[in-house]
Amino acid sequence: MKYLVFMILAVFAFARINPFVPVITPENKNIVKPEYFTKAEVFLPSDARILKKVIFVYQSVSSDIKQKTVDINKNIDFHSPIILIHKPKNFGIKKYYFGKFILYIKNKKIFLQTKDPLLRAFFLISPFRLVLDFKKKSDFPTIKKNIGTFVKKVVVGSHGNFYRVVIYLDANYRYRLKKRDEGIEIDFF
Repeated sequence: MKYLVFMILAVFAFARINPFVPVITPENKNIVKPEYFTKAEVFLPSDARILKKVIFVYQSVSSDIKQKTVDINKNIDFHSPIILIHKPKNFGIKKYYFGKFILYIKNKKIFLQTKDPLLRAFFLISPFRLVLDFKKKSDFPTIKKNIGTFVKKVVVGSHGNFYRVVIYLDANYRYRLKKRDEGIEIDFF
């Protein structure tokens, strides 16, 4: 009996109020925005005559290291460099009206202009989409708009005490939400 009482006291003495709060907090809380690759020049050795293939080794969104092979099999001049250029797509600012809010899209940023409080946000796959629930009693028909940038389409629907905004994306992205006075800013990277 004494051992049982001792074990119960020990459990309560070392128990935390919220077990889901991490014991160790990260030192660096700042998220560094990635710098895009723009250009690389590669000079091949003087004995190079035929470029057989190029292998790209990259890190995916899930942090896996993967590779993609591109077969070339063409003659080359070793005197000239092989130039690899990457031009990130620059989307102009677009404005979409949805009745309850206005949606702005520019490059890899979205801004939802609304005064309604955000209840929850979560990301789903198959297809890739970001779901945002806003608190406001509403009753309206579902609104669907095809966008055509990195955002494929946006669907807004009424659910009684809240309305849901679903943003369909062309790929898996990490995102960061920022609450502003005028609405919600979403950065995709």
